[in-house]
Amino acid sequence: MLNGVGEMAGLTQALEWGYIETPILLTNSLSVGRVLQGVTSHMVKKHPEIGTREDVVLPVVGEADDSFLNDTRVGLCSGQDAQKALESARGGPVQQGSVGAGTGMISFDFAGGIGTSSRVIELDGRAFNVGVFVMSNCGRMRNLTIDGRVVGRDLDPAFPTEGRRSSSYGSVIVVVATDVPVLSSQLSRVAKRAALGLGRVGSHAASTSGEIVVVFSTGNRVPRSSSQPSKFRSVKFVADTHINTMYEAVIEATEEAMLNAVFCSVGQTGRNGRQVPAIPQEMVVELLRKEQGESC
Repeated sequence: MLNGVGEMAGLTQALEWGYIETPILLTNSLSVGRVLQGVTSHMVKKHPEIGTREDVVLPVVGEADDSFLNDTRVGLCSGQDAQKALESARGGPVQQGSVGAGTGMISFDFAGGIGTSSRVIELDGRAFNVGVFVMSNCGRMRNLTIDGRVVGRDLDPAFPTEGRRSSSYGSVIVVVATDVPVLSSQLSRVAKRAALGLGRVGSHAASTSGEIVVVFSTGNRVPRSSSQPSKFRSVKFVADTHINTMYEAVIEATEEAMLNAVFCSVGQTGRNGRQVPAIPQEMVVELLRKEQGESC
């Protein structure tokens, strides 16, 4: 956790035990309870022994506040919606920008939302995947940084400050997934590197922000049932002397995912006629070209 003015249900148990038992879902602030119930119903339907022969599950559900554009009190997101999302989940390309839970999110005073990126790394002659998924709802335009250039300083004067979200800095949820076998203590260290990726794009984790990072690995799978014959478990994990490659991948992918969340959105209009613009891509490209020319 980089800054804690936000919520991720189920994270306390995950931190204590070191593993996650349910899919991770994201939603807006006042829909966490409904989504949690939907995940629970999905898990009980899939595994009827939950809550009877086996312990209950605590779903992992993260949130960000989209109330600038959305009347979050209405509660349009239901438990049934969560179940449908889980049942329809598929592999392949991920929609990015103002979609799904990211529909009403704002990044650096531009429309934001969902962003993703990944890297393939090599360890001991084998290829492994490191993927990052963000729901970006944070930042101020003046801080937006791309490729090391604080383009927000030039963008900020070109957009009126009237009508911008001013009462809250916003939040961001970062989910890092990998098939690199690691220990839970190593996952905590990987999460800190995702925070470095957030800093690269200009986030300073303001006091009103919920900057929450959750990292999981599929490299080890631990049986849940207490009826397993052995009292011991064997796990494989990457040596700390070789984990730096993973750190670099997480930083880069987090930075790219945050930018994708902004660049894949076409802008949003929400409640009370409020409008959040799309980032002016051509203007940004011109600023970056100018920077390259000056550096030469």
